[in-house]
Amino acid sequence: MAKLVAFLAVLLCGNLAAAASADLISVLEQLAEGPLARLLDLNIDPPPRTAGFSTLLPQRSIRLTCTKTREPRFQEILYGDVNLQNKLNFSLPLTIAIHGWQERNLSTYSALTMPYLRFANNTNYCLLDWRAYSEFGYQIAARQSVPLVAQYLFGFLQNLSLLYFPLESVTLIGFSMGGHIAGLTGKLLPGRIGTIYALDPAGPLFSHPVDIGPKRRLDASDAQYVQVIYTSRYTAGFGKVLDGAQNFLLNKGYHPQQPCTAKGDGLSELAGALQCSHRYAVSLFVSSLDPNNPIIGKKCPTIFGARVCLMPTKDRLGIYAQRIRGDFYL
Repeated sequence: MAKLVAFLAVLLCGNLAAAASADLISVLEQLAEGPLARLLDLNIDPPPRTAGFSTLLPQRSIRLTCTKTREPRFQEILYGDVNLQNKLNFSLPLTIAIHGWQERNLSTYSALTMPYLRFANNTNYCLLDWRAYSEFGYQIAARQSVPLVAQYLFGFLQNLSLLYFPLESVTLIGFSMGGHIAGLTGKLLPGRIGTIYALDPAGPLFSHPVDIGPKRRLDASDAQYVQVIYTSRYTAGFGKVLDGAQNFLLNKGYHPQQPCTAKGDGLSELAGALQCSHRYAVSLFVSSLDPNNPIIGKKCPTIFGARVCLMPTKDRLGIYAQRIRGDFYL
């Protein structure tokens, strides 16, 4: 329990830092990042890697596998692949899924792939495997792995655009840290990527204890349309500003989500419940892929600081959204 109290205390520092000067924020960022990252690393088994980052080569350690049919017949696309036009259908749009931190078994892809291929017809679909870089400690992954993987994905998409593939037909789906990889990739191709779906983008070291700012994390301007789903704000997920052009918030975006109540008061039970809420954004997105299962959010005007939902604007979460800007509550 002492570890949990320390964890929450570090998170609360972000509220104080938000009102500080830029210089003080920079100092607080340096002071608070290490303890928070170490607390997050404590629940990882086996423990995260701490050494060997510089020995990895992105061209060998990051894998991109793609299929151009509804049936999953994945082929690996190598760095600078000369057979790219044989592995992708250039007449179809392209979707790239990006997993999060410490996903050793790629559970996000297991949940997402078959429903996406079933319901999102006529698309190229790729899986970005950056596990070699995601297995490092949280601070290394957030500060070094995320921008490096974004740079790699940028190189692939830039090469694709040189072959006259329209980048407005590209969709990036990122969970947790993968949401920030999608955002940083979009910044490197400003205004050109069509769509980003960020599924509960990571909060620690991105929005709290200090918000590192839109130049270093996901932002609404990173694609022509950015939809963000929030399910664990201010804890595992992003807090403070809502950083999508269209934001969907279940339970106002806060942990615990309905299926994710802790069954005990031990640190492992609390951490498991929090991870459940964090991953619930993936479950919502996957469920929304079925056109017969609409998940509807309501956008309500704010009067004197309170939301008034007498005649709300409604929109669907996921790929069938009308893309109405604003914050939608479920």
